[in-house]
Parts: sequence; structure tokens; C-alpha cells
Amino acid sequence: MVLSRRGLVKGAAAGGLLLGFPGLTVQYEAVAAPPSRPLVDPVADACARLADRGWRTLLRTVTRGVLDIGAPDLGSELAKPVPDLDRSVPGFEDFSPALPARGIEPGIPARSLLYHAFASPHVTTDGRGRTLGAFPSLAEIEAVENYVYGVRPPTLARLREIAGENPLGVVVFALDYRDATGSVHGRHADLCFSRTGITRMGTTGPHYNARTRQFAPLDPKRPFAFRTVPQRFAPYIAMQVTGADGRTFGPRNIVSGDDERAFWVPVHKLFPGRECIEGLDLSLTLDSHVVNEKLKRMHLYLREQGYPTEWTGKDLEKFPFTIRGEKIAALLPPQKGAYGSGVLAPSPGPLAHRARFEGEWLSFNVSADLVQDPGILYFSSLQLIPGSLETEPTYLEGTAPDNDRRAPEYVNIRHRLHSDGRLEDLNLNPDMDTIIREGGYRAQHWVDFAGDGFVSVDCPQLKSEIDTFKPAFCSVAPPDFFPHVNQHDLAVWWRTEVPEAIRAALWAVPPHPLSEFRFAGDITLPRGFDIYDDTLTAVLGHPAPGEPVARPLPAGARGRYTGLPDAAAGVTDPGWEVSQGIVYSEPGLPLQRYMQSHSLGSPFLEDVKLCAALGSYWPSVSPDATRTFTPLKDAPGFAYPWPTIVPLTDAEIGMEEAADGLGRLPWDGIRGPEVRTVGSRQVVAYQDIDRADYLTTQDRFTAHLTARVDLAETKSRVLAMSAVYWSLGIQDPEFVTRFGDRAVVEILKAKSAWAVLSFTTVDADDTGLAQAQQATGSRLTGTRRYRVRSYRPGAESRDPDDIQKVLVEIEEDVLAFTDGTAVLLRRGGGQWTRDATIPTR
Repeated sequence: MVLSRRGLVKGAAAGGLLLGFPGLTVQYEAVAAPPSRPLVDPVADACARLADRGWRTLLRTVTRGVLDIGAPDLGSELAKPVPDLDRSVPGFEDFSPALPARGIEPGIPARSLLYHAFASPHVTTDGRGRTLGAFPSLAEIEAVENYVYGVRPPTLARLREIAGENPLGVVVFALDYRDATGSVHGRHADLCFSRTGITRMGTTGPHYNARTRQFAPLDPKRPFAFRTVPQRFAPYIAMQVTGADGRTFGPRNIVSGDDERAFWVPVHKLFPGRECIEGLDLSLTLDSHVVNEKLKRMHLYLREQGYPTEWTGKDLEKFPFTIRGEKIAALLPPQKGAYGSGVLAPSPGPLAHRARFEGEWLSFNVSADLVQDPGILYFSSLQLIPGSLETEPTYLEGTAPDNDRRAPEYVNIRHRLHSDGRLEDLNLNPDMDTIIREGGYRAQHWVDFAGDGFVSVDCPQLKSEIDTFKPAFCSVAPPDFFPHVNQHDLAVWWRTEVPEAIRAALWAVPPHPLSEFRFAGDITLPRGFDIYDDTLTAVLGHPAPGEPVARPLPAGARGRYTGLPDAAAGVTDPGWEVSQGIVYSEPGLPLQRYMQSHSLGSPFLEDVKLCAALGSYWPSVSPDATRTFTPLKDAPGFAYPWPTIVPLTDAEIGMEEAADGLGRLPWDGIRGPEVRTVGSRQVVAYQDIDRADYLTTQDRFTAHLTARVDLAETKSRVLAMSAVYWSLGIQDPEFVTRFGDRAVVEILKAKSAWAVLSFTTVDADDTGLAQAQQATGSRLTGTRRYRVRSYRPGAESRDPDDIQKVLVEIEEDVLAFTDGTAVLLRRGGGQWTRDATIPTR
């Protein structure tokens, strides 16, 4: 069936989108909409806008002259078979290899040339070496997407036939078009879906970069700005199948038990009008509900544990104890046209706010009994977490995955509110430790506008036909400091390419992506999530037959940000994008977990400092800040050292100026360590972690440098640091022989006995590297080389001249150059030696 532009029948009004925010009166609604346009019309408009800007040349070149988007009958033109493709055209290497291709293949976006050209971030030239003069908007990509599904609309009977005996439902998904390396099947570029979508907070509003086909997280001209990063959601008719189903749909990360789990798999996209499902004129209403209950949950938890708080009852349902709706995030109005429908965007603003309640500063009593509990203080933050106090480092074992986190795990208590309204920063008070330990003072509350919720859809015309409607879970998460590092890719590299001899202790906490966990949505929300529906974090594709593998993209064509769970952190201790709640059901049954955000730090900056200082807890989103603070950390009541795993460079922690002339840009606003001479000894001056309060540095947070780190650089840094440890004598097989099951913990403790003082990249002609190579008669041949200065820390003392500094003596100083496969090392003033014994395969 070929539909021409003239031949399409104009439908009646589609009704528009109603974007409501429960709890608020603000709504966006298309009122008295004119008759809907045929789906091909906005596609034709987009092609007409782009044709003379290189796109007509591009499509003609890649189809060897067959497809002309300037043809007068665009519908017929897009339906023509294309028997051969020129896959040397950049961006089309990983287009579906199935032939013949078409401009639009009904129902299959991955086999639609026009959709791939519009949606792929790797399509940037006209096929003849010239950069395209313009790029499609998100709304134009959605228009082509809708046309793919609507050019030959199925009947409900046909959709039931596709599903077979499997149930049908109307399900909302977060979606992302990816190249072959990121698709579920890995064979060619394709749409990927998840019932969980992640947005990112920011200090400024969203900016869609049409060339890269994504929302840009940063503004290169404003290094201290974070742009909000929205996520697009769309409703689909989906079928529910088990992981044992023979059709290829994923999930991308298969875990134990998936063959018996039920997954909702997208079959056909829903959109308003007569061209979506034959015989029906659909109207759709998308709705979002987002909530932040951190302060409410905190006060409920304190009362449950017997600690007095005056905040209770109906007060806890009010702002800022409970924050709802567009204060956190809202669906963008579709009538503006640029973004299309289903785009959930966080509200921009400061990363944390001083809280008010009914016109007065909001505070709470720091109970003397509470702060006397052993281990309740964690770097001067109030730690609210059930479980026993640790007495020695356990690393991953200490993440307590079975804890039911019913309140924010960490709460800021370092800003004392006096009776006269004066706010005192206790970080500057010499008696801070005593004040906190004695309690009995009012601590100022702070809030952020993170949260979680759902995006749901209503379609009256389908309710009588399909009785299951499922929302998508959404997270409004903190910024991502490494937007070009994907947690899934990092985990795959660790499991499959890192030499087995060093694999087990490479990380203190392994980099599992969220998509590897089977969680339900937040069951405390007012609509839609069932504790037994635990596959929301899975990343899926359309059910499809096996196809040949397309050519891979050239090296360097990766690293694109995504808001799906395979790019998110999977450690929920307490977490970054989400934390976990637990349901204890019948004895003998496994614990059931669900995603929620109310147990993340209050504000989230507490989590950032605490876990960034604990050895790459979330390596794809949060920096490894172990070397910013003293290695002799005394967090839960005993020395708990964490090794540096993914070292930041000296520029990234502000020890030296950035190369682009912007001065010092430490990612967290806190400069890294400084070497001093005190008497006859060298010491290292650190910011005291107990007095490092990210609330006071939040306006200096920046990802200007860290966002330049991609997956390849992350892997190189990890291997470089591991090679240096190996050359210092921390060789994993020896620990396995000596300690058996405790080997990993002992290896990490041994690594923690060395502090990284300096870490920089070096060029092949670096003077220091040349001297080391000359002295050892060898060369580092790797493509990435690093200079690493480490030392064994001695006694720690307070800086007599600066209350916020501590001094650590250098017991042994080591300088090394490495490319990850060999190490040139000098201890103290000794001779240079070469070590190439670290396993590389």
C-alpha cells in the first residue's frame, strides 16, 4: 500500500495533548484544535526545509540516485525499494543490512532510511564530504517516526495476531535511537526502549543540539552551568512476554531468572489521529507526576526511631517537606513545536536551596541522643540508615543491599540556625565536632528538586479494547559529570577484556548498570506500579527476526549520552539516579525491591561528597575524588581507606590551571592537595573532608573538564592506576594465595595504603618521561601515557594556620610513568626501574 501526499485523507481533530501535573492547577491543553494534518505533511515540511541544505544530496548519494526527498509525491518516493546502498557514506555504515531498503519501511524505524538519517547522530555530512547545513529538530524526527508507524496503520486484530497468546497493554516507554554498538541486539542501529527514563537536574534550561540529536548537558561558554537534560517518552501498544520467548527483543542485560520474568515489549507506537490504528480516531493525554518526599520521610523516620521532631501530620504534605509537579519537572508543551510530545524536562534552578516553610526558615532539632549513636556521623553528615555499625573496611560487602531505606541516608547538619535568624556555617567554627556531637541545636534544612515519578497515558478509544495501561517510571537525577561514559559499556569491558588476574579487585564497588537490576517502580506513588512488576529497568528492542550484522562505525563514533538505565549507576547505596525500597513479604521468599528517590541525600550534594570520596562508587556519573581529601579518612568511627581507582587529573581537581585559559576548575569547587615543607619534612595539605561542605561550593561545581573524559580515557586511567599498584608490589594472585576469600578486601586495603598525589597525562616527548625511558633503556609504546606521583602517608595533623586544612606527612615518595602495560618507577631518590609484569590478557 503506497500513500501519496495528495492521496492521504485528512482526519478529524486529534484532540491534542493534555499535560497535567497532579497537585497543581497548571495544565497545557490543545483547545479547539483544527483538523489534524496527514502524517506525511510534517514529514514533507521537514524535507522541504532540509533538502537544499545538503539532505537531498545525501539521500540521493546513499541510495545511488534512487531516493529524492524533493520529489512532488513524497509518499510514493519514500515507499520505493532501494536495491543497493552506498554504505561508505558516513553514518550509514550500521544502517540495517536488510535489503531492499526504503525511505520509509512501514512499522520498522530501523529499516527506514529517512528515519535513520534524521535520528542518527552520526549522519552529519552530505555524502560528498560537506557538512550538512541544518539538522532536524526533535519534533521533525518524531514526525518521521510517526509516519513510519502510521503509513500502513495496523488494525487491532493484526496487533493481537502479532502478540499471539500474549497479553496486550498500552505502555509508556522512554526511547532512544542508537548506533549498533548501543542497540539491544548489537547488529545495526535501532530504537531502544525502557520503562524507566532518567532526566538530569540543571541550573539552566534545556538545549537541544540538533547536530548530535540530543539534549546537551553543558554550555561550553559557561563552565559553571549545568543544563537540564530532558527525556522523551512515548506510548506504545505492547505485548507481555517472558524472557524465554523466542522472539529477539532483549533485554540488553540478561540476568539470572529473566527467562521466567515478564517483559512488556513495544509493538506499535501510539499517536493522535486516524492514521495510528485502522478504524480508530485516537486522542491521547500524556500526564506526568513527580514527587520529592525527602524531608517528609526524614521526619517520619526520626519519630519512628523515638527522636522528637515538631514536624508531623498535614505539615509533612506541604512544601518543602513534600515537593510535587512542575517544581521538579513537567512535560514540555507540545505546541511550541521544537521538541514534539512526551518530553519530560526538569525545572532549572540552583542545585540546592535553603528551605523555608510558611515564610520562615525551616530547621530541625539535632537530638543529642541521636548524634551520640556510634557511627551516626559520616564526615559530619547525619547518617540515617538501619543496620549494624561496621568495625573494619568491607567495601562492597558494606553497601548493605538488603537495607530498607525509608529516609534520606545522609542529611546536612553543618549550618546552625540561631534564634535571631542568623545562619552559622559550622565548617568555620573551631568547635564544630563538639557542637555536632553534643547536639541540641537547630540545623537548617536544605532541599533539592530531584525526585521520581511516572509518565502515563490515557486513550479513551482503547480502554474498551485493552484493559492494561502501564506508566513509565521517571527519575529526576543529579547531573552526570561524565556524560560520555556509559556504565553498561564500562561493565562489559571489565567483565570481558580486563585481565582475569586483576579483575576481581579492580573496583572497590563493581560498575553494574541499573539495567542489570530487576526493580519495580516506586510503589508508594499514587498510580501504577506493582511490586511484582520488576522489569522496568530492562532495555529492550522491538521483537524482530535475526538479521545480518551491519558494518561497524569507525572508531571514535561513540560516547553519546542516553537517559536509559544501561547508562545509569546500579549501586543503590544510597544511589545516584535512584535508590531502593524493600518489601518484606512471606518468610522464605526473596526480598522485593523497588526504585525510589526519597532515601537519597538531603540535599543530594551530601551523597556527591560522601561517595565521590569513596573510590569511584558510580564511575559513569560521579568523579573519583579519593585524592582530593586525606587518605586517612575516619568516617564511621574507624580508619576506612578507599583506593584511587579512576584518578582525576591535576587540572580536574584544580591543582593546576585548565589548558583553555579559564583558570583553575576543580569539579567540586575544592582544590586538590598541595605539597608543603614543614621544618625538614614534606607534608601534603588537604581540605579537611569533615569541613568540606558542598552546599558552600555548589556554585563552583563544573563538568567543564570531566565531560571531556570518554570511555576509552576512563579505561586507560583505570588500567594505568592498576599497573602502578602492581609495580608497588600489590599483585593480586599473591593476595589470593595468602587470604583466599578475603583477598579482594585485602588488596583494596593494600592499595589504600598509597595515596595519589599527582596524576597527569603526558606527551611522548615529555622531558620527565624521556629521562625515565633513557634511564631504563625502554619506551612506553601505548597511545595514552600518564605521570603518577604516589606516596605512603604518615602522621596526620591539623594545619595550625587554616581550620579547614589537615597535613599528612610523606613516608615514602614514588614517581611513575605508565601506559597501562608497563611502568617506569622511581622510589624516592633511587634509580628508575621498569616493570612490565602486570597481566595484559
